[in-house]
Amino acid sequence: MPGNKKIKNPGIISFIAKSGTGKTTLIVKIIKILSEMGYKVSSLKHTDHDFEADIRGKDSWRHKNAGAFSTMILSSGKAAFFSGVDSAFSIKIEDIVSKYFGNSDIVIIEGFKDLNVKKIELLRKEIDQDLKPVFKDDPNLVLVCSDETICGLKTPQININDAEKIAGFIESHIINGR
Repeated sequence: MPGNKKIKNPGIISFIAKSGTGKTTLIVKIIKILSEMGYKVSSLKHTDHDFEADIRGKDSWRHKNAGAFSTMILSSGKAAFFSGVDSAFSIKIEDIVSKYFGNSDIVIIEGFKDLNVKKIELLRKEIDQDLKPVFKDDPNLVLVCSDETICGLKTPQININDAEKIAGFIESHIINGR
């Protein structure tokens, strides 16, 4: 039964695409579908931009802005961790997943295109006129989702607008296929 057993190594899938393709919109739909199926779904997003995730004036924000390198907020139902990182910071997603997402059935990653994890590449005709997957030779590419069928592609394809079918693929190939 989904979500009832502790999974030591959750499935991991990374959604990769050019900006404006609809990664976040699709991921939100996938998270909702898989969660409603009873799976414990976690997500991890990569960004190339600086960002602020804490609320100005709140205690954790005040701690961080007073000079704390890292700060964590804990309650009986939530945890949030904020930390500065050095520019030479080396991320091992497997370490992050096992440390922070070990109770999950699946971790959905947005971005991190260079990771050695299974990937779903998203394409839209209006963004990628030639509809050529950038990662077609990556052995980790397990699915291509586009708004048009791509001829001659050996990787399985599902229409980018069919979130239910994509979630089913993730369930059978990533969550249950480990």
